[in-house]
Order: sequence, then structure tokens, then C-alpha cells
Amino acid sequence: MERCIDSIVIHCSDSEFGSVDLIDEWHKKMGWNGVGYHFVITNGVLSSNDEYSSLNDGLVQKGRDLNIPGAHCKGHNKTSIGICLIGKKKFTAKQLYLSLPVLLSRLMFNHGIGIEKVYGHSEFSKHKTCPNVSKEIIRKIAEYSV
Repeated sequence: MERCIDSIVIHCSDSEFGSVDLIDEWHKKMGWNGVGYHFVITNGVLSSNDEYSSLNDGLVQKGRDLNIPGAHCKGHNKTSIGICLIGKKKFTAKQLYLSLPVLLSRLMFNHGIGIEKVYGHSEFSKHKTCPNVSKEIIRKIAEYSV
């Protein structure tokens, strides 16, 4: 049975490197059932031992199946899609202006989600700065995606 999806929440990994496999490992260590996000967008540095690689920049990696609620935004997991940008406060052009808009475009179209239903994680928690991209920029990227 498909779940009702009505929103998208953008996150950041709060790490300088990462991948869906690494986040899966981190989340399992926290006692979760694996990666809590539905998609991860890489920044070109997959592990702490790696140098930047343009081939690994902007990769959209599949996390949880869309039919399974995420574990990414308390109170909103049941009906949202979670997307994680690898990074802390800096993101690559490929992440923000290529991969994220293409992914958002597809998800918004497939699920009938409007621009006003694309959020940054910090909009749901005053204690979070995630995704460290302003809600105005998130909305502009979503608008560009339509």
C-alpha cells in the first residue's frame, strides 16, 4: 500500500563527507532501522579518507523506499520525503543547482507537491539550523524545479 506523501523536507548531514551507506551505518549505530532519509545527495567526498571527486559530486543516492516512512523529521515522517545534502554549511553547485532541482522536480510532479510544501528541517525545530540553507533559497530551488 502506498503511503500518502504531501511534503518534502531538506536536511544536511552536518558532516564534510558522506554517502547513503555511511549514513545508514550512522543511523544503525543510533538504534534506527537504517538510513532515515529517502535520498542523499553527495558533495564529492564520500568518506573521511577521500579527496574531493567531481564524479562523486551531486550523486543522488536512494535511501529508504518511498513507501516506508522516513526517520528524519519528528512529527512529519509519516507523510514526507526526506532528502539529505551531504555537508555542513557549504554545499556544491552540483548539489544545490543541478541534482536537488532535478530530484525535487520529479518528486513534486509525481506526488503533486507544491512549492509551499518543500521545507528545510529547521522550519520544524527551533533548535536546528539544518539544512543550513535559508528557507527562501529552498523555496527558490523548489520554484526553479517546477
